[in-house]
Amino acid sequence: MASKLVEQSTQLVGSISKGRLFSLIAILLVAGIGFGSLIFWNTRPEYQVLFSNLSPEDAGEISNKLKEKKVPYQLTQSGTAVLVPREQVYDTRLSLASEGLPKGGGVGFEVFDRTNLGTTDFVQKLNYQRALSGELTRTIKQFKEIDQARVHIVTPKDSLFVEEQRKPTASVLVKTRSGMTLGPPQVEGIIHLVASAVEGLEPNNVTVVDQTGKMLSKKNDASPSGQLTTSQLDYQRNIEEGLKKKIQGMLEGVVGPDKAIARVSADLDFQQVNITEERFDPSTVIRSEQKTLEKSSSTTGGRTAEDKEGFVSLKLPADAKNPSRSNAAASGKTLSGASAGGSQSISERQNETKNYEITKINKQIRGPAGTIKKISTAVIIDGTYQDTAGDK
Repeated sequence: MASKLVEQSTQLVGSISKGRLFSLIAILLVAGIGFGSLIFWNTRPEYQVLFSNLSPEDAGEISNKLKEKKVPYQLTQSGTAVLVPREQVYDTRLSLASEGLPKGGGVGFEVFDRTNLGTTDFVQKLNYQRALSGELTRTIKQFKEIDQARVHIVTPKDSLFVEEQRKPTASVLVKTRSGMTLGPPQVEGIIHLVASAVEGLEPNNVTVVDQTGKMLSKKNDASPSGQLTTSQLDYQRNIEEGLKKKIQGMLEGVVGPDKAIARVSADLDFQQVNITEERFDPSTVIRSEQKTLEKSSSTTGGRTAEDKEGFVSLKLPADAKNPSRSNAAASGKTLSGASAGGSQSISERQNETKNYEITKINKQIRGPAGTIKKISTAVIIDGTYQDTAGDK
């Protein structure tokens, strides 16, 4: 029976031409490969992301731990993401979290969990600075716009002399996520976050830069060359962006979305002028008024006496030093006299001056800064249009 089947198979194969035989063999091979691939993909474990956006240090430590635990894994996204089988994701994540992984970039205060008795003060200070930088890095990375961050802190040595005492400084390098940027509020928040965490650090001594080297922290001091400050540039940019959005929105409402491009350039005058104005109005009242009153009288007596200047002076009796008499003479009264049988004259002169204040108006005018001098606008519209202004 078996020999008969073999004989029939041999006759069947012999009856097939070589071309058909090769085609049949190829079909069988392709079917076998496809069937094997199907079995492989069905039995292959499905991988899922365990951690992403890892630093090289964290990725290396996690890979070593997975090897120790004999957990299969894959590295993707240039080594910044780790994938494990789907059914092992949560168990592996909890196991690594109990060991303090991932650390989030840099070492934190866990560096003090293992201390040696022979550690010097210099090493202690260095470890504290490393831990503080690491903790700040982890905190800054919590911003949704930030992908990576690095914090560098410089703390000068303490000096016995106040003149030689230097203030600490800090610099922050941030790498933003794709399509995201840090606004002024976020930058100010990072600056005050770092300044508040470091003893003696002032916000003005914190510098924030992005991955392109652009300084994000504001320096409000104008440069010696007279360039605009960061706040002035932001103000100018806001005006240009606001006008551009208005123009582009108006055009897109007519020609359609994404069919118009507008660009606006604003020339602003940031010079601030202070004007002090003082006005007098002399037509309201008289500026000054003077009055002079003169009185004179004469008597005849028995004694005469004449002073050297040609005036007859009165010889006052012993009580001439009476204060009231002296005050009367000081008030403008002039006494001249003679002896019995002579003449006595008394003259009095009073001067009165009245000054009236003229109405005065003081004004201080402070011109606004950032006034618009000129605005240039360029518009590009997509499509071909005809001039229909003359059509009715």
